[in-house]
This record gives sequence, structure tokens and C-alpha cells, in this order.
Amino acid sequence: MHTMLTILLVLSLVPLLTDAACPRGCSGHGTCGAGGVCTCFPGFGYSADCSLRTCPTGPAWADKASAADTAHALVECSNAGICDRSIGICECFDGYTGSACKRSACPNDCSGNGVCMTIKDAGMYLGKDYISEPGATGGDGMGPKYSNWDAESIGVCNCDFGFFGPDCSRRMCPKADDPITINQNYRSIMVRLITGNGAGFGGNLKVNYLGHVAEFSMTTKWTNTYCKQQWEKLDNIQTVDCIVDEGNTLNAAYEGKNATMNVTFSAFPTLPSENNFFSHTGNPPLSSFTCDTSGITVVAGSSKSCIIKDLQSTDVREYEFCGRRGTCDFTSGLCYCFTGYTGMDCTSDSLSLSASNAEPALGVTAVGNDFIGNVLEVQSQKAAAADFKFMSCKADGTEVFSITGQGRINLGELVITQTGATIQDGGLNIDSGGQTISQHGMSVTNHLGGVNSLEVTSSNTAMTKATIAAYSSTTASKTNFNLFEAGESSATLMFKVRGDGQTSINGGGLKVESGGATITRHGLGITDGGATIQSSIESLDHSLYVMNGASIYNNRKNHTVLKVHAGLDNHNGTALEVASDAPAGNKYYSLLKTVINADADNSNPAQTVFRVSALPKTEILAGGLDVWAGGVKVRAGGLRVLAGGATIGGGGLSISGATTFADPVEFDGTVSVAGVAVDATGATLGGGFTSSGVTTFTNKVCLASQVVTLGSTEFKGTGTFSGGALTFSGAVTASGGLTSSGVTSFTEKVSVASQV
Repeated sequence: MHTMLTILLVLSLVPLLTDAACPRGCSGHGTCGAGGVCTCFPGFGYSADCSLRTCPTGPAWADKASAADTAHALVECSNAGICDRSIGICECFDGYTGSACKRSACPNDCSGNGVCMTIKDAGMYLGKDYISEPGATGGDGMGPKYSNWDAESIGVCNCDFGFFGPDCSRRMCPKADDPITINQNYRSIMVRLITGNGAGFGGNLKVNYLGHVAEFSMTTKWTNTYCKQQWEKLDNIQTVDCIVDEGNTLNAAYEGKNATMNVTFSAFPTLPSENNFFSHTGNPPLSSFTCDTSGITVVAGSSKSCIIKDLQSTDVREYEFCGRRGTCDFTSGLCYCFTGYTGMDCTSDSLSLSASNAEPALGVTAVGNDFIGNVLEVQSQKAAAADFKFMSCKADGTEVFSITGQGRINLGELVITQTGATIQDGGLNIDSGGQTISQHGMSVTNHLGGVNSLEVTSSNTAMTKATIAAYSSTTASKTNFNLFEAGESSATLMFKVRGDGQTSINGGGLKVESGGATITRHGLGITDGGATIQSSIESLDHSLYVMNGASIYNNRKNHTVLKVHAGLDNHNGTALEVASDAPAGNKYYSLLKTVINADADNSNPAQTVFRVSALPKTEILAGGLDVWAGGVKVRAGGLRVLAGGATIGGGGLSISGATTFADPVEFDGTVSVAGVAVDATGATLGGGFTSSGVTTFTNKVCLASQVVTLGSTEFKGTGTFSGGALTFSGAVTASGGLTSSGVTSFTEKVSVASQV
């Protein structure tokens, strides 16, 4: 009975013993497993009964190394706080923050003038995209990724622009160039995009500069103005000057493979848009500029790269607090200027004086022969504008001299007695009165490729004077100076007008597209390039009209010296006309003359070959006359060949006046003359021959034609006729032999005094 009761008691306690195996039933924050071990829910695993909570972990701020270069193990509250087990929240020590106390707190919570961020985020969002040199090809706009143990532990203030310091409590004062340093340079860089195969660009280029981003569209035509506009949108830049050397695909002046801009930073804002991460003192390092090319597309998938290089980085103008002419109160951000200086940036001189009687109202003297500064400097904090004046000089209330806020000078009269005037930018505008320079002349230098160096415009529609006039005083010689000259330099002139009016074009030639060219004196000399004259005006009967002679000289072989071309298929005018107002009869005057060996070199004299004189008469003085087709027709005055003879190969010869042949004559075709005298070695007639006038043969003549008709004829030499009918319609005298093998007819008296 006792044994049975014991067994029943043990069996009744089994459930109680099983539940009590997991401490406190895992406190409701876990499950009881085999062996009485609790499996706690996340965040409740600090105690075996799941009653105490765990806290977030982070890299230990300080612990012992577990291996070489291995430390900062993950621990609760990062060893920088105490875990409240009841709620699982870290109570951080002073100077630490975050759920795991793994971040150092930013001082004073950045004083309300910035945001606290980890060094990981600072590197990614504020760090350099890449190192600009060497071999830079452009980045993606993101900084380096930092992943060491303290990447999310160290906190740093990113101050608002205008504030700096570890807690962003310090205010920046106005910044400016030191006014007493002179002759310094402006910072300038070059930014160039390049594609691998010369393809064009699309998308956008971003240039990061000290926390600000300039953006350039690759589908917009890049110009100097567009480049300037995009850079000056940045709050940390006031003024830039841009020169775009090459362009994108929309710029027809360039190949499309490069997009280049040269940027000169001529002014930074007086109130700096800078902070503890981004600032400079006038010469920002090259690493301050990076390209973000991630938004650029390249045609045909070519490679793309961005290069940024220094153009000017030495002896650069300063950009310092208070212009280094005062001290900055970083609490208020105000400048306290040194004596003699004023203005918000301490770069303006402070002076006020008055005087009476004959004493100067203001006298400024620069002491010392080594002085190189400004004797007098007037500045305004306000930007250049036309609504204020730097200076106004009045006499009895009437303004006689002033300088506007844009630098425009208004004065009653300007007299420059020495060294002339140099205008480097902005040009010269004279509303009335013109300009007279009595000494040293005027020099205009242009450093910009897109504007005219000198432009003179006359807007008066009733103007009767010259737009540009060049005069010189009477000199002994007018050939030792030029009224006007143009070229690459004074040693390499392309065009000049000499003092005597002679105009020389030394390259490129002369092209007159309309209006023709009229030269009344001294002729026209073109030493190279030739001259092309075109006229589309129907009312003009000439393209080139020369009044007092023209000389054309060609020193290139195998080239035509003068070419006259009537370019229309329906042209019915005169291609070349040589005219003279002189009356006929002057045998020494030539309308047209051709000469060979004109320079009389090689010991050979000059020789006239052909001449048209004013008798009028056309003379062939050497080489004879060859007519291969079309014949020769002389209506009056006869034909005289003094040397070389005349050979007519076809078309015949028709002469209506008296004709004399002084040398042998051969006729292979039909010859018709009104009268002919052959007084040399005779004539051979191979075709028909007709003479209606007196015909005299002083030497042997052979008539081999089929039909020969002669008027009064005298043979002083032997005559042989082997052709067909021979008819003499006039008196015939033969003092030499006369032979005829065909029909011969005499209608007049015949006298034969020959032996044959």
C-alpha cells in the first residue's frame, strides 16, 4: 500500500518537473527546448530565462587586439555606453551617440549651422571623385568609398556655406584680393572631352568644383557665352572668361570629337560660398576640379575621357579674409580694417580732405623710386553698373569730366600729347567730334578670336566723306612708306598700298565678284596668286577695263599667263577687245604685239613675232603664217609676208587687192587674187588660180592646176603650164621660157622673148 502511494505521487509531479526545466518558462520571451534550455526571441538573449534584453552592437572604440592589425570587435554599445537591460537601449557616454553609441557626436550638434555625418558619408558625398592627374578619364560624381572600422563611427560636421570650424560656430568674413599686390595672374584651367574614334557627344557633362556643380549640355552648341553662363551659375564663382577652342557635333566649325573650354576665373564672390570642407585662398588646386562623365553618351559607343589641366596657377591673385587689409571677427563674420582701408572687405582706401584758396583740395604723392602700386585707387562694393559714378568733376556746377560705374569716361576734350592711347578691352566709342592723334599713332590688339579688331561703321545715310581715310604729308619720296598695309606681321605683308598709290597683293590674288575693276593710273601689279574677275551685272559690257596699261608677269612654267574665258554658251559679245583712241596712221604704235625672249637673256635679243600697228596693218615678222583650214581672205590693203613665207594647206586664198610675195610661195589649193607679183624664186600653184589684175612673175613659175585664168601677165622667168585650160585675158609678156601642155588661150597681145 505504501509503495503504491509513492508511485502515484511521483507520477503526479512529472508535469511540474518538466515545466520547471526552462527557467521561469523563458519569461515569455522565448521557447523552451530540450534539456530545459530557452531559445530567446531576438533582443532578449542576454539571460538564460530571456528576462534581460541585449543592446545594439558596434565596433569597440577601444579593446585589445585579437590578432595582428585586428581590433575593434563588435560589442554592445561599442564600449562607449551602458546597456539598459530592461529596455535594450544603450545609454551612451558623453561625446558618443547612436543606437549602439558607435558614432562620435558632432561638437555642439554643429551649432545649428550644419549637419553631422559619418566619415563614410563625407567621403562618398563630399570627397574627390578621382585624382585629376595623371591619366584622369572622368568619374561618376561620387567620392571614394571608405569601409574601415570607423567608417560609420567618426562623426564630422558638414557646415552650411559661410560657416566653418569643428562645430560650425565660426562665420566667414568677406574675402577679396589683396589690393597692394599687383601684376598678378588669374587662375585658369582647361577642360577637354575626347572620344576614342572621333564620334560626337550626347547627354550632359558635370564639372564638380568645391562643393558646387557646373553642368554643360552636349547637345547645345558650345560658345564662349554659353560656357561663361554655365560657370557663373555657381554660387562660389562670380566672373569667368571662357574661350571655346573646339566644339561638339552641332558646331560645324569643328570635327565633333573634342569639346574643349579654357576657363579663367577673374572674380570670386565677396561673400564666400565656402565651408569647412570647401575653401581656397585664390588658387584652388587642380584636385578641386573633377569631371562627372556618367551622364554623357557617345555616338557609336566610343570611349570617352575628360581631361582637366592647369593653364595658369602661379602668382595668382589672392582670395583672403578681409583682403589681408584687416582682421576677421569669426564670431560676427565682420572685417575690422587696418588704418587707411575701408569697405566690407577692407579693399577700399579711406580718405576725405578739403582745401581752399590756391591749395590743392587733394594731393597724393607716392614716395620712393621703387613704388609700383596705385597712386590713386577708387573702388565700389557694388558691381559695375551705369547708375553710379566713380568720379564726377564739376566746374561751377557743370560737369566736365566723369567716370561711370561701368568705366565709361565722359569729358569735354581729350588731348593725348605722348605715348598714344591703348585700349585693351571694351573698344572706343566717340559720339561726336571724332578723334585726332597727333603723335605715336594708334595700336589695336585683339586677343579674342570672335570679334573684329577694328570696325568702322557709318550710319549716316547722307554721308559724303570716306568711312576710313588715310593721308600722309608731302614727302620727298612716296615709295618708301605705305598708306595702308595688312598681313601676319610687318615683315610678312599680304596687302599694301604704297605712298604713291601702288597697291600690292602678295598672296591670295585679287577676286572681283561684281562691278569690275578700273585702274586709272600706275597699272596693277599682282606678284602672286593671280587675279579672278567675275561680273554678273548684265548692264556692264566688260568685266575688266584697263585705262593706263596692265602688266601680267608669270614665273611658273606650264601655266597660261592670260586667259580670257566667256563662260556662257549663248555668249554673243566680245571675249577680248583691244581698243585705242589714237587715230590710224602711226606705224610706231601697236594695238597688239607679241615678243619672244623679251628679257634678252642667253645672249639672244628680243624678237617681235606678230604686231598689229596703228597704220592699220597686221604684220608677221617671224615664223611665217600657217593656215590649215578656213582659208585667208584679205579684202583690202593686201597681204605682205616679209619672212618665213606663207603656206596655206586648205581652204584656198582669196585676195581682192594687190598682193606681193617677196619669197617663194606655194599654193596647194584654189587661189583667187586681184593682182599678184611674185618677185623671188617663183610660185607653185597646185590648185585653181585666178587673177583679175596685173600679174607679174619675176622667176620661174609652175602652174599645175586644172584651170588658170590670168589677166595682164608678165613672165620674167620661165613659165610652165601642165594643167588644163590656160586663159590670158590681158596682155602677156614672157621674157623667159613659156611652156603649156594644155589648152592655151590668148585674148590680148602676146610677146614672147624667151628661147623656150
